[in-house]
Amino acid sequence: MMNLTSQHSDRYFFRFSSEGFSVTETKAVQINVSDSLAEPYVIVPGLREGEGGNLTCTVPAPCPSNSPNVTWDPAFGGNITQWTQLNADGTQNVSAILNFVPSFHHHELKVNCVSIHLLDRQDKPLLSHKTIILNVEYPPKETQISVTGSVWLGNNVTLTCQSNAHPPAVHRWFMKKDGIVEEVGASRVLSFTATHNNSGEYICEAQNLHGAGNSTILQITVPGISFTVFLAVLALFSLLLFALPIVLIYRSSCINAFQETNQDQDIYANVSKATKPHQLQSNTYETKETCTVNPESTFKKNLSYEDIYANC
Repeated sequence: MMNLTSQHSDRYFFRFSSEGFSVTETKAVQINVSDSLAEPYVIVPGLREGEGGNLTCTVPAPCPSNSPNVTWDPAFGGNITQWTQLNADGTQNVSAILNFVPSFHHHELKVNCVSIHLLDRQDKPLLSHKTIILNVEYPPKETQISVTGSVWLGNNVTLTCQSNAHPPAVHRWFMKKDGIVEEVGASRVLSFTATHNNSGEYICEAQNLHGAGNSTILQITVPGISFTVFLAVLALFSLLLFALPIVLIYRSSCINAFQETNQDQDIYANVSKATKPHQLQSNTYETKETCTVNPESTFKKNLSYEDIYANC
């Protein structure tokens, strides 16, 4: 029967009739006619990046003369092949196979299998669809290191390794110092209290069953001074603060003493200037009567009278 609609849903009886004979089955058969097609049946294999995969969508075709059109949307740049299969009970199925090469960009994207059944009557076509979410496995990508906390001597520093991988990657940390590479951690997060021994080149390796990826090199230099040196500097600074007032007091006393000395020298200089002519005349008179004096010796500084008499 063609062009079935939902209005044809009812109880039906089987009747056999011929000339002069008719038989009707008393047991009724309930027939329900739906305005929509059955939901498509989808087969999705395991998908891996770089390896071709086939997505298969199948819908029944109750009317062989009017098969549904089955397709995939979006197709991700792949090829869609449609074919019809005859079942053992005489029914038919129509399948659409999407062949494409998945990448990590396709992971967790939605794709729809759409079945369109065109009818002979003027009604809208019957549609059925099924949405699936792609699950694509791929090796680690975009592995990078982030730093939390300021890198300074004695501070808490946390390094976090982030990578895009499916299934999730495991992480290992390596540090290169003085040409020697050693493993320093085996988790996504690496934490330490910064010392000078933590200075070096850090690399994070992310790995899953499909491959591995390394981050770029992170150079860490721990500046600052140790606690022992800090105490020594603090003690020296305290000593300078204690000694500074003493130096200032001593310097002030020296300046005052120097000023007093200069004043005394000025007084003696004035007295010497006032008495010098009289002394010279008196000494000259006395030496003329007593002895002959060497002219050079009379002008020598700090010359005693004993030296003068010794020359007589």
